[in-house]
Amino acid sequence: MELDELKEIWNRADQTATARYNITELIYRDSKSPLAAIAKNLKAALFIFPFVALLFAGEFLGSRHQSPTSILLFTILFIEFLFSLLNYGLVKKIQQPGGNIKESLVSRIALLQKLCRGYVYVQAGLYALMAVLLEISMYWQLDSHFNGWAKINPAIRIGVYLVFLVLQLLIKKGSQKKLYGQYLDQLNNLAWQLDS
Repeated sequence: MELDELKEIWNRADQTATARYNITELIYRDSKSPLAAIAKNLKAALFIFPFVALLFAGEFLGSRHQSPTSILLFTILFIEFLFSLLNYGLVKKIQQPGGNIKESLVSRIALLQKLCRGYVYVQAGLYALMAVLLEISMYWQLDSHFNGWAKINPAIRIGVYLVFLVLQLLIKKGSQKKLYGQYLDQLNNLAWQLDS
């Protein structure tokens, strides 16, 4: 009787170890894992910025007078790049497990989710700031590119800004969910399946 119980305990421990190994393999080594998909999407975002920088460099170098709105737009794109870089660094840390795997994984996934959510709101705030800066630059005639826009009724301009901000927020939330959120949810579910 004791031998049968011992065999049963041994088999359960073996199954638990196998399940833990399979989940760990899926998280860290599978090229189609949620973590690999997040890393791939972040890497693509990092490669876009140098091209954007080259486009803006042409404008900045070719003109003696810099448009405040162009500078702010470049700043917004640079902040997007920094968020992607920060998130990519965090994904690289996740890919190198250490200590208590479950605890480390869950805390880093939570931080990555928080950064992704924060990014959407930081970007919306920066675009709102850009609308304010655009209005100020038109009032003080700092940027001649927007002389035609300045002739439009201010109520219509504010309405356009609000529509743009709401659309931008909705689109950015949707793209964040598609590019990162769904994979973070999958990764979080896998992490919680690990034994401590």
